[in-house]
Amino acid sequence: MPPTRPKVAGDRDSAPLNELLKVAFLARNWFMSLLVATVAFGLLLSESLLPLTEIPGLQTSIVLCVMLMMALPVPLELVKNAILRPGPAIMASAINMGLLPLLAYALSQILPFELAGGLVVAATVPCTLASAAVWTRKAGGDDTVAIFVTLITNLSCAFITPLWLVFLLGQEVQMKFGPMVANLALLVVLPIVIGQLLRFWNRISTFAHQHRNSLSVACQLGILSMVLLGSIQMGHNMVTGVTSTPWTSVLLVVGLASIAHLLALGCGWYASHICGIQRPQQIAVALGSSQKTLMIGLKLAIDCGVSILPMIIYHVSQLLLDAILVERWRKPQPPIQPSE
Repeated sequence: MPPTRPKVAGDRDSAPLNELLKVAFLARNWFMSLLVATVAFGLLLSESLLPLTEIPGLQTSIVLCVMLMMALPVPLELVKNAILRPGPAIMASAINMGLLPLLAYALSQILPFELAGGLVVAATVPCTLASAAVWTRKAGGDDTVAIFVTLITNLSCAFITPLWLVFLLGQEVQMKFGPMVANLALLVVLPIVIGQLLRFWNRISTFAHQHRNSLSVACQLGILSMVLLGSIQMGHNMVTGVTSTPWTSVLLVVGLASIAHLLALGCGWYASHICGIQRPQQIAVALGSSQKTLMIGLKLAIDCGVSILPMIIYHVSQLLLDAILVERWRKPQPPIQPSE
């Protein structure tokens, strides 16, 4: 008989530990796992599920509810100090809403229109309401600057985003400037205003703070429902021959979306460094310059008749790349040695 391996004291604990690690991994990555599954589900069953996309007001109702739940826990009252020194937030907002759309447009020229338009849409939507501040705080940055960036970009997107889409995509998009402005004012500006007004009621403000994790999960489920609707529409277009999306183009979008994100982040990081902005604000500028909100991007992509894949890919790459950078930034910095 072959000799058996001697048992080690910790062996009996290794299996439960491995199971715990698997559970922890799934808990941390459940959203991205469901995101991929939802896209596949919508594409495969697009013809059977197509009636869902024809329910009047469904998409608008989902977006309004999600944006309101996103806005409720955001303490905009904390940006008072950032408003007194608005330079970092203005710099990040200018890169996010001004430079990044041009970068994405230049990169998208090698893509088919439905993917190129989707990448442009992803670049023109505002900074995400919640995760920019969360990532900034985790990295040791100034989250009040990040919150101020979300305020500037989300309130201004009702006018700036339609301008970019009409200018960059021209007559090929299915929405006109006026209706787009009204639509974004309804979907973005109104929920933020209502959410912040509700925060003046202490019971609601306390509830939003105590249940911010539950609200975050509810928002993510709402986002998944929009992903499903967009995937159904995309699958229907592929079945009927309206659009065709080769896998090589999808892989190209992954690379281009990551490049666009990193270029904007790098511009924010180095521009703030050149301007002498302190490290906590520098981190906020870098993250605020490059992060985009998935919910509004999905709705706009559907409304404009372009692919939702670039918006989803941008969001996933944003999560993965920023997670790596945040872990690096949060490490203690070595003290600067005085020059002799």
